Amino acid sequence: MFCKHCGHQAAEDSVFCPNCGKRLDSAQEVPPSQPGSYPNYTPITPPPTSGYQPTGGYYTPKNTPNFGGYSMRWYKFLIYFALFASCVLNALSGLGLVTGLIYGDGRELVYLVFGGLRIVDLIIGIAMIALAVFDIVVRQRLAHFQRSGPRSLLMLYAASTVVSLLYLLLATAIVGDWFLSSDTINQYATNTILSVVMILVNNLYFKKRASLFVN
Repeated sequence: MFCKHCGHQAAEDSVFCPNCGKRLDSAQEVPPSQPGSYPNYTPITPPPTSGYQPTGGYYTPKNTPNFGGYSMRWYKFLIYFALFASCVLNALSGLGLVTGLIYGDGRELVYLVFGGLRIVDLIIGIAMIALAVFDIVVRQRLAHFQRSGPRSLLMLYAASTVVSLLYLLLATAIVGDWFLSSDTINQYATNTILSVVMILVNNLYFKKRASLFVN
Protein backbone atom coordinates (compact mmCIF):
# COMPACT_ATOMS: atom_id res chain seq x y z
CA MET A 1 0.00 0.00 0.00
CA PHE A 2 1.01 3.65 -0.33
CA CYS A 3 0.82 6.35 2.31
CA LYS A 4 -1.83 8.91 1.39
CA HIS A 5 0.18 11.62 3.13
CA CYS A 6 3.66 11.27 1.65
CA GLY A 7 3.25 8.59 -1.02
CA HIS A 8 5.85 6.29 0.47
CA GLN A 9 5.27 2.56 -0.04
CA ALA A 10 4.66 0.54 3.12
CA ALA A 11 4.05 -3.12 3.94
CA GLU A 12 0.46 -4.37 3.69
CA ASP A 13 0.18 -4.98 7.46
CA SER A 14 1.75 -1.65 8.47
CA VAL A 15 -0.27 0.60 10.77
CA PHE A 16 2.02 3.62 10.54
CA CYS A 17 4.03 4.94 7.61
CA PRO A 18 7.74 4.15 8.04
CA ASN A 19 8.59 7.42 6.30
CA CYS A 20 6.36 10.10 7.83
CA GLY A 21 5.01 8.15 10.79
CA LYS A 22 1.35 8.94 10.13
CA ARG A 23 -1.41 6.38 10.53
CA LEU A 24 -2.19 4.24 7.47
CA ASP A 25 -5.81 3.33 8.36
CA SER A 26 -7.10 5.09 5.24
CA ALA A 27 -4.13 4.36 3.02
CA GLN A 28 -4.97 4.12 -0.65
CA GLU A 29 -3.90 1.50 -3.16
CA VAL A 30 -3.24 4.10 -5.84
CA PRO A 31 0.35 4.65 -6.94
CA PRO A 32 1.48 8.20 -6.11
CA SER A 33 2.35 8.91 -9.73
CA GLN A 34 -1.32 8.98 -10.73
CA PRO A 35 -3.41 12.16 -10.48
CA GLY A 36 -5.68 12.03 -7.46
CA SER A 37 -3.23 10.10 -5.26
CA TYR A 38 -2.83 13.07 -2.96
CA PRO A 39 -5.57 15.28 -1.50
CA ASN A 40 -3.85 18.50 -2.58
CA TYR A 41 -2.69 17.33 -6.01
CA THR A 42 -3.68 19.64 -8.88
CA PRO A 43 -2.61 18.69 -12.39
CA ILE A 44 -1.01 21.52 -14.32
CA THR A 45 -1.34 21.71 -18.08
CA PRO A 46 1.09 24.13 -19.73
CA PRO A 47 -0.37 26.36 -22.44
CA PRO A 48 0.52 25.51 -26.03
CA THR A 49 3.46 27.47 -27.35
CA SER A 50 2.07 28.03 -30.82
CA GLY A 51 -1.13 28.16 -32.81
CA TYR A 52 -2.14 31.78 -33.34
CA GLN A 53 -5.83 32.60 -33.23
CA PRO A 54 -7.12 36.20 -33.48
CA THR A 55 -9.79 35.31 -30.91
CA GLY A 56 -7.11 34.66 -28.31
CA GLY A 57 -7.90 30.95 -27.98
CA TYR A 58 -4.26 29.97 -28.04
CA TYR A 59 -1.14 31.32 -26.45
CA THR A 60 1.23 33.01 -28.87
CA PRO A 61 4.79 33.95 -27.93
CA LYS A 62 5.34 37.68 -28.02
CA ASN A 63 6.32 39.11 -31.41
CA THR A 64 5.99 35.72 -33.14
CA PRO A 65 2.44 35.64 -34.56
CA ASN A 66 1.52 33.04 -37.13
CA PHE A 67 -1.04 34.35 -39.61
CA GLY A 68 -1.95 30.96 -41.03
CA GLY A 69 0.82 31.12 -43.61
CA TYR A 70 -0.44 34.35 -45.21
CA SER A 71 1.86 37.26 -45.92
CA MET A 72 0.59 40.24 -43.92
CA ARG A 73 2.97 42.99 -45.07
CA TRP A 74 0.24 45.06 -46.70
CA TYR A 75 -1.98 44.60 -43.64
CA LYS A 76 0.82 45.85 -41.37
CA PHE A 77 1.50 48.77 -43.71
CA LEU A 78 -2.16 49.75 -43.48
CA ILE A 79 -2.52 49.61 -39.70
CA TYR A 80 0.90 51.01 -38.80
CA PHE A 81 1.31 53.76 -41.41
CA ALA A 82 -1.19 54.21 -44.26
CA LEU A 83 -4.35 54.76 -42.21
CA PHE A 84 -2.58 57.08 -39.77
CA ALA A 85 -1.16 59.10 -42.68
CA SER A 86 -4.60 59.23 -44.33
CA CYS A 87 -6.09 60.46 -41.08
CA VAL A 88 -3.59 63.32 -40.86
CA LEU A 89 -4.04 64.33 -44.51
CA ASN A 90 -7.84 64.25 -44.32
CA ALA A 91 -7.83 66.23 -41.09
CA LEU A 92 -5.48 68.91 -42.48
CA SER A 93 -7.45 69.16 -45.74
CA GLY A 94 -10.72 69.38 -43.85
CA LEU A 95 -9.43 72.13 -41.55
CA GLY A 96 -8.04 73.99 -44.56
CA LEU A 97 -11.46 73.97 -46.21
CA VAL A 98 -13.41 74.86 -43.08
CA THR A 99 -11.14 77.80 -42.27
CA GLY A 100 -10.52 78.83 -45.88
CA LEU A 101 -6.75 78.58 -45.41
CA ILE A 102 -6.40 76.68 -48.70
CA TYR A 103 -6.77 80.06 -50.45
CA GLY A 104 -4.13 81.75 -48.31
CA ASP A 105 -4.43 85.50 -47.92
CA GLY A 106 -6.91 85.72 -50.77
CA ARG A 107 -9.69 83.78 -49.10
CA GLU A 108 -11.79 86.89 -48.38
CA LEU A 109 -11.65 87.90 -52.03
CA VAL A 110 -12.46 84.36 -53.22
CA TYR A 111 -15.50 84.14 -50.96
CA LEU A 112 -16.57 87.66 -51.94
CA VAL A 113 -16.59 86.76 -55.63
CA PHE A 114 -17.92 83.22 -55.21
CA GLY A 115 -20.24 83.41 -52.21
CA GLY A 116 -21.61 79.90 -52.55
CA LEU A 117 -18.11 78.42 -52.40
CA ARG A 118 -17.94 79.12 -48.67
CA ILE A 119 -20.86 76.75 -48.00
CA VAL A 120 -19.35 74.07 -50.23
CA ASP A 121 -16.00 74.34 -48.44
CA LEU A 122 -17.68 74.00 -45.06
CA ILE A 123 -19.66 70.91 -46.09
CA ILE A 124 -16.72 69.15 -47.74
CA GLY A 125 -14.36 70.20 -44.95
CA ILE A 126 -16.58 68.64 -42.31
CA ALA A 127 -16.90 65.51 -44.44
CA MET A 128 -13.10 65.20 -44.69
CA ILE A 129 -12.70 65.60 -40.93
CA ALA A 130 -15.28 62.82 -40.54
CA LEU A 131 -13.17 60.70 -42.92
CA ALA A 132 -10.15 61.34 -40.70
CA VAL A 133 -12.06 59.94 -37.74
CA PHE A 134 -13.22 57.00 -39.83
CA ASP A 135 -9.57 56.29 -40.72
CA ILE A 136 -8.86 55.56 -37.07
CA VAL A 137 -12.04 53.52 -36.67
CA VAL A 138 -11.07 51.35 -39.64
CA ARG A 139 -7.54 51.00 -38.33
CA GLN A 140 -8.79 49.75 -34.96
CA ARG A 141 -11.18 47.27 -36.56
CA LEU A 142 -8.41 45.83 -38.70
CA ALA A 143 -5.90 45.75 -35.85
CA HIS A 144 -8.34 43.77 -33.67
CA PHE A 145 -9.27 41.38 -36.50
CA GLN A 146 -12.91 42.36 -36.45
CA ARG A 147 -15.14 40.91 -39.17
CA SER A 148 -16.17 44.41 -40.20
CA GLY A 149 -12.55 45.56 -40.66
CA PRO A 150 -11.99 44.69 -44.34
CA ARG A 151 -15.48 45.85 -45.33
CA SER A 152 -14.94 49.14 -43.48
CA LEU A 153 -11.68 49.69 -45.37
CA LEU A 154 -13.48 49.33 -48.70
CA MET A 155 -16.16 51.73 -47.48
CA LEU A 156 -13.45 54.22 -46.54
CA TYR A 157 -11.97 54.17 -50.04
CA ALA A 158 -15.43 54.53 -51.59
CA ALA A 159 -16.42 57.40 -49.27
CA SER A 160 -13.18 59.25 -49.97
CA THR A 161 -13.81 58.98 -53.71
CA VAL A 162 -17.39 60.20 -53.38
CA VAL A 163 -16.40 63.20 -51.25
CA SER A 164 -13.64 64.13 -53.70
CA LEU A 165 -15.91 63.93 -56.76
CA LEU A 166 -18.70 65.78 -54.95
CA TYR A 167 -16.35 68.66 -54.21
CA LEU A 168 -15.28 68.75 -57.86
CA LEU A 169 -18.89 68.93 -59.07
CA LEU A 170 -20.05 71.53 -56.52
CA ALA A 171 -17.02 73.76 -56.89
CA THR A 172 -17.26 73.62 -60.70
CA ALA A 173 -20.94 74.52 -60.57
CA ILE A 174 -20.10 77.66 -58.58
CA VAL A 175 -16.73 78.72 -59.94
CA GLY A 176 -16.97 77.38 -63.48
CA ASP A 177 -14.00 77.07 -65.84
CA TRP A 178 -11.71 78.88 -63.39
CA PHE A 179 -11.79 75.79 -61.16
CA LEU A 180 -12.18 73.12 -63.83
CA SER A 181 -8.72 73.31 -65.40
CA SER A 182 -7.00 70.47 -67.25
CA ASP A 183 -4.65 69.90 -64.29
CA THR A 184 -7.60 69.63 -61.93
CA ILE A 185 -9.39 67.17 -64.19
CA ASN A 186 -6.26 65.01 -64.49
CA GLN A 187 -5.72 65.07 -60.76
CA TYR A 188 -9.27 64.04 -59.89
CA ALA A 189 -9.35 61.41 -62.65
CA THR A 190 -6.11 59.89 -61.38
CA ASN A 191 -7.34 59.86 -57.78
CA THR A 192 -10.61 58.22 -58.81
CA ILE A 193 -8.85 55.51 -60.80
CA LEU A 194 -6.47 54.82 -57.91
CA SER A 195 -9.38 54.56 -55.48
CA VAL A 196 -11.18 52.04 -57.70
CA VAL A 197 -7.98 49.99 -58.05
CA MET A 198 -7.44 50.04 -54.27
CA ILE A 199 -10.99 48.85 -53.67
CA LEU A 200 -10.58 45.93 -56.08
CA VAL A 201 -7.11 44.93 -54.86
CA ASN A 202 -7.98 45.14 -51.16
CA ASN A 203 -11.19 43.22 -51.72
CA LEU A 204 -9.21 40.31 -53.19
CA TYR A 205 -6.47 40.61 -50.56
CA PHE A 206 -8.78 40.42 -47.55
CA LYS A 207 -11.06 37.78 -49.07
CA LYS A 208 -8.12 35.36 -48.99
CA ARG A 209 -7.56 36.21 -45.33
CA ALA A 210 -11.19 36.24 -44.22
CA SER A 211 -10.55 33.36 -41.80
CA LEU A 212 -8.32 35.65 -39.71
CA PHE A 213 -11.04 38.27 -39.11
CA VAL A 214 -13.36 36.44 -36.74
CA ASN A 215 -13.88 38.87 -33.83
